[in-house]
Amino acid sequence: MTADPRDAAIGVSCPVVAVPRFGALEPHASGQRMLLARNGLFVQMKTPWLDCTTRVAEVGMHLPYGAAAEAITFAFGVIPLGLLERFIAAARRALPNEAAGALVYDARSGALRLAMHEAIEVGPGHVRYRIEALAADELVAIDLHSHGRLGAFWSGEDDRDDQGVRVCGVFGNLDRERPTARFRLALNGLFRELPHPWAVEPDGALLA
Repeated sequence: MTADPRDAAIGVSCPVVAVPRFGALEPHASGQRMLLARNGLFVQMKTPWLDCTTRVAEVGMHLPYGAAAEAITFAFGVIPLGLLERFIAAARRALPNEAAGALVYDARSGALRLAMHEAIEVGPGHVRYRIEALAADELVAIDLHSHGRLGAFWSGEDDRDDQGVRVCGVFGNLDRERPTARFRLALNGLFRELPHPWAVEPDGALLA
C-alpha cells in the first residue's frame, strides 16, 4: 500500500474487500466498496434508498475466495405506478416537447414524491432544466425524462448525464395510448437495465 494520503483516502471511500470463503462478509454500512469473489468482481452500493450488489467483471482464474450474489433492493419497495402515471400525464401536456422530473426520496418517511423540473431550454429533441432545492433529508432516487413522440432509448447525452447513483427512466411515444419506456440503474458510470411496468414478457405478463 502506498504511503500517499490521497491513495489512503481513495481506499477509505472505495475499499476492496475479499469475500470470505468460510466466514461471514462484514456488513456494508454506506457508500461504495468493491468485492473480490471467486465468481467475479462486484460493486456494492449502499445509500439511504438503495442496497445493491452487482457484478462488474468476471475473473478468469481460480481464486480462493467466497462467492458473491447479485441483488438490488430499494428502501421504498417498488416504484409507485401512480407517480409514473402522473409524470406521463405531465409529459403529455408538454408535447411536442420533452419534459423532465424526478421521484424524490424522503429518508425520514421512506416515501417518494414526484417533482417536475422547470424547463430552461426545451424542444422536441432536448430539455435543459433547473432542479428545485431539496430538503435536508431528501435525495433524487429516480430521474425521469420524456422523448415526446420519439421512442424510448438511451442517447449519448443520456449516458453523459446519467452519472452518480440513481434509477433513470425515459418515456417515449407519448402520443400513443401506451407509451414506450426504458429504465436502468446508474452506478457511477455503470448501467444496469431494469424491468418496469411497461415491459412485457413473451407470455404477456407485466414485469413488476
